[in-house]
Amino acid sequence: MRKFIIAASLALSGLVSTALASDDEVCTKAPKEQWLTVDQIKSKLGEQGYTVDKIELEDGCAEAKVRDKDGKSSEIYLDPVTATVTRKGS
Repeated sequence: MRKFIIAASLALSGLVSTALASDDEVCTKAPKEQWLTVDQIKSKLGEQGYTVDKIELEDGCAEAKVRDKDGKSSEIYLDPVTATVTRKGS
């Protein structure tokens, strides 16, 4: 039983560290001179069917608060060079 608890604890700690690492990932390492402007990112998101409420550019990512065609709000992270969605939040 003790071995099971230790194994489960190690597995859980691995999952937590993986989740934390993904929050710190950057979307691009390209220099800021290559990044799209906020207006360009808004336009590209509009082409994908999103309504943009807010965009912030920082730490190698573009973070956008958007609504989909059904009005559902979410947070997405984008590569600021291509406006490709790299991950979705809540």
